[in-house]
Amino acid sequence: MKEAKFLLTLAFLFFAALFLAAPKAHSDNLGPHAAGTITALIPEDHVLRRNKTLAAAKDMPVLLHDVVKTEHGGRVRITLSDGSILNIGSDAQMHILQYNAKRQETTLELLYGRLLVTAAKISKPHGKFNVRSPIAVAGVVGTSLGLRAETDFTDVLCKEGTVRIRNTDSNVPGEVILKTGEFTHVERGKPPSPPALASPDRIRAGEDATSIPE
Repeated sequence: MKEAKFLLTLAFLFFAALFLAAPKAHSDNLGPHAAGTITALIPEDHVLRRNKTLAAAKDMPVLLHDVVKTEHGGRVRITLSDGSILNIGSDAQMHILQYNAKRQETTLELLYGRLLVTAAKISKPHGKFNVRSPIAVAGVVGTSLGLRAETDFTDVLCKEGTVRIRNTDSNVPGEVILKTGEFTHVERGKPPSPPALASPDRIRAGEDATSIPE
């Protein structure tokens, strides 16, 4: 009887050691926490993560530092954990540079293409929601805006609320504040153009370029 108990104890210790030595689950190895989830898409799209290219899929977590890339005809909608919604248009690439839902600190970079953002309202004292391109930086406060990033310019449209726009180059002076229905054009090395009322065609073009059928 004692021998049987001894063997059972040895077996238990053996399997416990195997369990403790086993590699952690894949989710633990991802490192940065999930910033949000892909809630809709039109293939073909990819998520660039740690030098790997993953095929984008519905319900796929999107992590801090991920780069979401859409091919020709592809589109992706991401719902961040704070409720903000990102619609990425075709032939676009967006990088999640910073995300902290608790502190409400978000920085996105639209490298090229079109992006439609509906940002959650900022309530934290030092909260921020910035969207940058190689040309411009947009500071968002609980609003909806569209961006179009090209090689030599960026267009920003405020769909609702207010948005602060400046050149990415800190040596370029000048900042504009857009109100609902206004847009600005920012060229490399130049300050943003004065706010102007966006035409219905301009608004519709941005919506059509980023919309995803339900």
